[in-house]
Amino acid sequence: MKILHTADVHLHTEHPRRLEALQELVSLGREENIDLLLIAGDLFDDHQQAELLRGETRRLFSNLPYKVLAIPGNHDERAFSQDSFWGADFSALTQQPCSVQDFGAWRIVAVPYTTGSFASLAPTLKEKAVPGKTNVLLLHCSWSLPHYTGEDYGGEDLRYLPVTEETLTGLGYDYILAGHFHATYKQRRLPCGAVFVYPGSPVSVTAREQGPRAVNLVDQEGCRPLSLNTWYFQTADFQLTPGNTREVLRQVEQTLAEHSPHNCQLTINISGFIDEAETEFQARLEAMVAGRANTELKPLYLSVRHILDNPLYQRFSQYLEQESDPELRRRMEAMALEALSQLFAEGR
Repeated sequence: MKILHTADVHLHTEHPRRLEALQELVSLGREENIDLLLIAGDLFDDHQQAELLRGETRRLFSNLPYKVLAIPGNHDERAFSQDSFWGADFSALTQQPCSVQDFGAWRIVAVPYTTGSFASLAPTLKEKAVPGKTNVLLLHCSWSLPHYTGEDYGGEDLRYLPVTEETLTGLGYDYILAGHFHATYKQRRLPCGAVFVYPGSPVSVTAREQGPRAVNLVDQEGCRPLSLNTWYFQTADFQLTPGNTREVLRQVEQTLAEHSPHNCQLTINISGFIDEAETEFQARLEAMVAGRANTELKPLYLSVRHILDNPLYQRFSQYLEQESDPELRRRMEAMALEALSQLFAEGR
């Protein structure tokens, strides 16, 4: 058995890159010779978009060498009715509290959108897992950990069907394949040995979804991410200090090479201080991004040539030379330059 697992495509007629991402996933399924494509909720942005895009999905989800199974998420819970047709190879698993699909030695137990608690579902889900099979739980949920924020879930309420390591442990599943988490691919092994995976959105739905996108591949060897060439946002921050402009320019050049303008909206923030003319440095930056699409350069730096000659700064610089920690020295220097720049700007 070979499975691709994705979620949170949020198809919308005004955002064609999301449909392009789904098309890439479908093609990747062919290339990888998969048996199943599992979509863990929010295939559509809402039920109205589902109706508008029905024709597109019918074409995509027909004449495939594999099956497509999807559960409703909190965005598209009203999209799938029993008599709706989304493609010959597509099935929406909408039965409450869960649907069960067997594929040889593998069992898929799917939980559609629900407003209840996961704890109330646990006894039923534990009953559905079959010893001796590879059991897969498909659901759309929020992982309740303090280091995940609303930004990771597309800015949505974290309380939507919250799960914890404790509530998921011991249910009898080998893989728990989830949706609702928009950020990057996340994998976590539970104490019982089960593997929990958020694949992240296969396309950046908003600028909050930073970095290249991925899909989750599941087979006899386990779970692992497969990189996608779909649309994403990337923000790169660079900090200038007097004397490191050459290194920063090298890093900017490397960042440009790593993120193709074909599928990346790249924002480059350059802050800090330089010891050369601002016009000359800006010209070098603009030459690097000239003619490059989908790239925004934000020059937030200042020239400090006049500050470096100030006796107050020179005395402070001599004091900094006694600091052995280079990172602390860099931060203290930046703070001094910022403070003096502000004072000089105010005419003090």
